Amino acid sequence: MENVFMILIKIVSVCLIVASAYMLMQNIYASIISLWGYREVKRDYDIIEDKTRFLILVAAHNEEDVIADTVSNLRKIDYDENLYDIYVVNDNSTDRTGDICKEIGILHVDTIEGKFPREGVGKPAGLQYALRELGFEKLQEKYDLLMILDADNYVDSNILKDLNSQWQQKGKPEAIQTYLDSKNTTSILATGYACAYWVTNRFFQLAKYRLGLPNSIGGTGFAVRMDWLFKHGGFSYKSLTEDLEMEIEIVKSGGRILWNHHARIYDEKPDGLKISIRQRTRWAQGHWYVAFTNFKSLLKCFIKERKFKYIDQLLYLFGMGKGVQLILAGISILILTIYYIASRAGVNLIVNTFLGTFADYFILLFIPTTIFNVVFLFYTLFVTLAFAIIKDGREKNIFKAMLAIMYVGTTYMYTQAVGLFKWRQQGVWVKTPHKHTKKGTVSQ
Repeated sequence: MENVFMILIKIVSVCLIVASAYMLMQNIYASIISLWGYREVKRDYDIIEDKTRFLILVAAHNEEDVIADTVSNLRKIDYDENLYDIYVVNDNSTDRTGDICKEIGILHVDTIEGKFPREGVGKPAGLQYALRELGFEKLQEKYDLLMILDADNYVDSNILKDLNSQWQQKGKPEAIQTYLDSKNTTSILATGYACAYWVTNRFFQLAKYRLGLPNSIGGTGFAVRMDWLFKHGGFSYKSLTEDLEMEIEIVKSGGRILWNHHARIYDEKPDGLKISIRQRTRWAQGHWYVAFTNFKSLLKCFIKERKFKYIDQLLYLFGMGKGVQLILAGISILILTIYYIASRAGVNLIVNTFLGTFADYFILLFIPTTIFNVVFLFYTLFVTLAFAIIKDGREKNIFKAMLAIMYVGTTYMYTQAVGLFKWRQQGVWVKTPHKHTKKGTVSQ
């Protein structure tokens, strides 16, 4: 029995060392990339005349509380009104969303009419239905870019002008992601979300854009080329994270995804932990699914083309493993602590054997990687967060921001672990309810 316990201790310890080393590799890579996020932000394109034709689809399911205010905000967009159309995709709503759309005179598609079979689940299925009802071929002829928004989103009035100018002058890339900001930041949880976005926007998205690496699509506030979309089947995706699935498909097809730091959309973040856990578990499920199902194809692309962008995407896909690794680290440390206490208490657990060569290797490998990981954690929680808040954020209390982002990060460990175990389950889309109608407010 003692030998079995010793073997278990060693196996877990080796796993801990491997996890720590992998975390260190991810942290080093992320920190190197972040260096390109410090420079002052300036447009690398000129604002030109309105030219690009946009179709804006607003995904909505039971959004009677927010849809009218969202449409009111979108109608303030500063762009040639002949060059864009807005449609609300009223996706199987059972409340007054459809009635409100009629009352305020906004174009909308009602998927509940069932004119076409449903393809997939959740939001992408509704978007795909809308594309079919509006006509694939007609849309490709009428519009250049399709922009996706959620029903709770507000946008900057300059959003289409900036997208038009960047798209026209940057070689008409396959997709552009705009700046993802937060609509509400009063609760500690929503503040944590916002802080995470501010850091990610500057030190991941902006930095990668400057390095010429593919940017990430964030599910809302992005524009995709209409011809690319229809060539690849529209929104007929299999995962719960259609945005990530689209991102990988664009990269594998040789396309480009750019970042725009000058046009913002404001997305509502959950105030309650239960809703947040449910939302992030869905994200994690979809993320792991896309990671596992695209590992081989991305690796083949790298071997064939020798382009670093594929390795970058793999690192991003499996970067979510940090939460799972932290759980493993906690379990390992707990087991080792129990072992140490038992040994000190005089329990015969072959202490001398454990404190031999294996212990030396463990200390030599684990302690340094742990120290470096703590240093990188400090860098993320203090340095990049403070800089991002000063430059881009609205939260003035740095201490509150640090507590908030640590709170969100800690709960991510649970959602990532659950998402990992449920990664094959991609058939149930759980909606996140929306209630905020003004930036910076929280409904009590």
